[in-house]
Amino acid sequence: MKKLLLFLALTVFAGFALTGCSQGTDNSAEATTTQEIASDASDTENAADASTEQASSTAAQKSDDDNYDFSSYEERIEKVTKNVNNAKASSNYKTNQDRYYSLKRQIDAIEDDLDALDDTFEHSYESGDMTFETYQARERSIEKLEDQLELSENALENKFGIDD
Repeated sequence: MKKLLLFLALTVFAGFALTGCSQGTDNSAEATTTQEIASDASDTENAADASTEQASSTAAQKSDDDNYDFSSYEERIEKVTKNVNNAKASSNYKTNQDRYYSLKRQIDAIEDDLDALDDTFEHSYESGDMTFETYQARERSIEKLEDQLELSENALENKFGIDD
């Protein structure tokens, strides 16, 4: 009995699957002439142009909102990275430790400032003073800066053989 019900169910399912969807009349065919295709393509291009114009005006408005000057952070990261790259390891453990922790404090200070800035942006978004798109863009910028700092910190740890 179970086999018969399964067979009937599969037969009905196959019948529906094979019939497909049709529009009911054969008079409505797809565009097959070059004129119809060109007309359809023109309509699509016009819609795409309108969409592009709207997106560019939205992007222009967003870029005004997204403009935050991260250059001071970039300069600080560049400076500390240069200091890490120029640092020389010594044969004296105490000297290495002092150099390492001096540079590590500089990196940590920038990280702390970026965290505080991130908190400020998050608060602005949560209070409704900033759009989600702006918040996301600024968040991505901060993450890139933090990634650069992490690379500097890894180089520092490798140079002095200290894993913090």
